[in-house]
Amino acid sequence: SGINAEYGGDRIQVKLIGFRHSKSHRYLPITRTDYVRSMGEFSLRDSVINSSKTREIKEDEKVDETKDLIGSLVVGQEIPGFVKSIDSAGFYWISLTPGVEGRLWHTLTSTDKDEVENWTDRFSVGQCVIATVFSTRDNRIDLSLVGALTVDAKLWCTVKTTMPGVGVKFQISNRDFGVAPLTELHDHYTKAPLEKFEEGDLVQCSVVAVPHGKPPTLSVRKSRTSQRWKKAVGNRVVVDRVINSVSDLEEGSVYSGYVKSTSPTAGVFVALGHSVIGRVLMKNLSDNFLKNWQPMFPLGKLVKVYVLQTQPKVELSMKRSDLKKGKTSDDKEGKESDDERDVQRCLDDILLDKFQDSDASDIDNQDNSDSEEDEVREVDEAPKITFTSNQSKCDLSAESDSVSLREVLEEDEVSEAEDQEECENKSEPELKKGKSFEKREKRRKKDAAEEELRKIEMKSASSILDTEDDFEKEVASKPDSGTGWVCYMAYWLGIGNVDKARLTAKRALDTINYRKEEEKLNVWSALFNLENSFGTHEGLMKVCKEAAAVNDSKTVFLRLAGVLGKSRKYQELDEVYSSVLLKKHKRSRKVWCSYCTVLASQDRIQEARELLAKALKSLPKHKHIRTISHFAQTEYKMGDPNRGSTMFENILNSYPHRLDLWSVYLDKTIALNDTHQSRLLLDRMVGLKLPIKKMKFFFKRYIDFEMVHGDEKSLDTIRIKAQEYLNHKDDE
Repeated sequence: SGINAEYGGDRIQVKLIGFRHSKSHRYLPITRTDYVRSMGEFSLRDSVINSSKTREIKEDEKVDETKDLIGSLVVGQEIPGFVKSIDSAGFYWISLTPGVEGRLWHTLTSTDKDEVENWTDRFSVGQCVIATVFSTRDNRIDLSLVGALTVDAKLWCTVKTTMPGVGVKFQISNRDFGVAPLTELHDHYTKAPLEKFEEGDLVQCSVVAVPHGKPPTLSVRKSRTSQRWKKAVGNRVVVDRVINSVSDLEEGSVYSGYVKSTSPTAGVFVALGHSVIGRVLMKNLSDNFLKNWQPMFPLGKLVKVYVLQTQPKVELSMKRSDLKKGKTSDDKEGKESDDERDVQRCLDDILLDKFQDSDASDIDNQDNSDSEEDEVREVDEAPKITFTSNQSKCDLSAESDSVSLREVLEEDEVSEAEDQEECENKSEPELKKGKSFEKREKRRKKDAAEEELRKIEMKSASSILDTEDDFEKEVASKPDSGTGWVCYMAYWLGIGNVDKARLTAKRALDTINYRKEEEKLNVWSALFNLENSFGTHEGLMKVCKEAAAVNDSKTVFLRLAGVLGKSRKYQELDEVYSSVLLKKHKRSRKVWCSYCTVLASQDRIQEARELLAKALKSLPKHKHIRTISHFAQTEYKMGDPNRGSTMFENILNSYPHRLDLWSVYLDKTIALNDTHQSRLLLDRMVGLKLPIKKMKFFFKRYIDFEMVHGDEKSLDTIRIKAQEYLNHKDDE
């Protein structure tokens, strides 16, 4: 305190230094507006008392030292003062000289957060403080105990308001405000940078720039506000490199930034730093043409850009082809911290593969053969996607083990069995046209190679899809592609936003053209998997009924069966077959064959055998042969091969000219590695009396078999048999 030994009643020596006029409240201000009262100003300072300087004071002279003192003060200058009072508005009144007072804002009283929060307990009235001049605008003195407002200064500020697309406005003192742009809010940029800032929050800031006549630019990056930040945090935080000027940019590198503004003619302007803004021309927004692109780039949206050039202006690109070849310039030192609330996500395998259930797809595998007449059914492809999270793994259901998102978003489709009767009907005309097995096999291999190339290209194109912006541009350029929409759903699931994934699925179903039925079915299947994994069984059935109302009911419920079978929910699977498929679609061979495979895969082979009798009673007669063939193939794979052989023998006795049945029978026998039985079957096949085209196929199969399992002598024997057959045909 400035007064130590003087108490009331003591006689002390003072020196008169002037008079001060003050208004009195003894009279009403309306009736006596000009009434003032003179008060003497004295000093106890020894230097003043002992001074010989005197000055005559006129009666009406007013002493006003404020302007004189302000004129002599410099921002950053230290000045002593005494606490006069504590204002509830959030500051101290500090008496600097008689009649001159300054305000000390509570956030400028300390660099310690606890002291700032309990600022009223920091000083008492009459206590001496050594303050720094913070501002002298408008003849008012603002003081600080943490230094002046200079670049790199650290101070505590309160959040005044958040400005979407701009940043956060902070209150520094009672009259000073600063703005922290979006690029200075986090060390790792997030999609919702303003999320954790609420009005009135106390936040430590660092001064980045103090432009003349404008509010100072602040930063709340940990790397700026704490000198020991990197040492304390280590490799646990991903840092987006600070861009202070254009010289910090490197052409050919990829940076993150926020959309600053858009122009229908100029393109998109992206803020890369607090004072660095680049432009993305419309032609560089995407590899594909974007119509009505402006709504896709709202203010404040987080984007990745590729630097094309830095002089004379910063030109950027958002093309995926550029982003892929660009090198990442972010100073990534590890995973995000919990403060950033950003789940570390990884879409491991964005690739095309078949929406196919491992159990139900056995129908195709069993009926498929290398015979001349087999018709390979094309299956639409869609992406399989896996993800890993630093928080948790995705579980399909309570009954199943922890699985990857690949299994969650995989479309589990019950494949249709090979239509062998149709294959036979097509084989004769094809043979007459001279289309040999070798040519068709060559064509199949070529198609397979092209399909594999398409998968690789799709994987390469999709590997860069890791932000919402990327997916929005993808679905905007290809709105009818079920693959893009399913990948978008996987993206939302990858960051744990199930509701967004559902909304994306609904949006896809509303967007895809009604003629693209298979693309819509792929999205429905992905939605089935989503509800099966993250929803309830009632919700899954509700979605299925909605899909059945606008699509083929049998196809929808077969896909649902595949989803349930993949997640091993066998009780619900049996309910779907018994209550829907086997009742409403009992005349469909595909339904009976798929249920046979499901039962056999659960080691319920006896139930699968009993199912054959029921199927033959419900199906038309022209579907019996193909149905029996499928059940026989099921016996070979998951039951008794001898029983399957007997079933083939029975149908071949009635239909000995069915080339497709002989071919499938032979394939299953060879798969058992029974060389003797395979030769006996081949001898029977080449002994049949069939047209030359069909017999040529049998002899070709026999030669291929002997080249693997026989020797030159056995090959000569086959050639002799072929020559005997040709001689016999010539005699006829």
